[in-house]
Amino acid sequence: MVQDSSPGNPPPNQPSNRNPLQLLRDGQLSLPMLGGIAVTVIVGVILLVVALSGGGDDAAVVVRPTSESGGLLTVQPTPEATIDLTRPTTQATGHWTEIGADFRFVIPKFSIDAPLTYRPVPPTGEMPNPNGPDDIAYYDFSDFTNYGGAPGLGGNAVFAGHVDSGSRPCNNGTVAPPCQAVLWNLNLLEVGDSIEIHANGDVFMYEVTSNQPVSATLTDGTWDQIVSSTEQETLTIITCGGDFNRETREYSNRQVVTATLLVETASSGVTQ
Repeated sequence: MVQDSSPGNPPPNQPSNRNPLQLLRDGQLSLPMLGGIAVTVIVGVILLVVALSGGGDDAAVVVRPTSESGGLLTVQPTPEATIDLTRPTTQATGHWTEIGADFRFVIPKFSIDAPLTYRPVPPTGEMPNPNGPDDIAYYDFSDFTNYGGAPGLGGNAVFAGHVDSGSRPCNNGTVAPPCQAVLWNLNLLEVGDSIEIHANGDVFMYEVTSNQPVSATLTDGTWDQIVSSTEQETLTIITCGGDFNRETREYSNRQVVTATLLVETASSGVTQ
């Protein structure tokens, strides 16, 4: 991936080749937050990946779990399978620019059926949080040439959600905080399990290919590869994991699941 280290943003309406991760390392980005993710890696997801730590109270603000309200997850899972960091990448060919009311993120194994939230990633590379502990964020990387994608449009559709709730209640306000957020069981997905994206009457069915914890502080290009647009249509979902440091209020890892598209079932029948 070609990386442009020159300062400034790209001209209007021109995607950027700048690596959001590099911006982050250079201190030009604030830490994004991926709910419960406390992703400090992707650009926050990326902080990546979004600083998904503990549910957050405002989707536009990076929120950290407090020692009293966050850090439920301290388990270090064994990788189910490792991410193929040599998979062919390509320039992104399409992104969702809005999310419909019927768009859902479904993991049948855990009876997860969560609403999707649209989150554009600006030229600065900051990845905003999901709305709260119950929704999943979809990230639109239109301002970058080599990141992301969308179901049905190719590339690598990047999503993130919280693992715990921080100071907010879970399950539509029925469970008091701190509590298990929508992606609490993400680390239990196995290779071959299914993930579905429902959108506009279509169902995109993916098969899990890897599930592993990744250090949030890696600077070796791993996170670049994780969110890069891929030749084979792929889905990546990220949440927080590892140990929770109650002094820094950050998780040590991000749990990352990748899956490849098996079939798209449209309202008129199977199309792929």
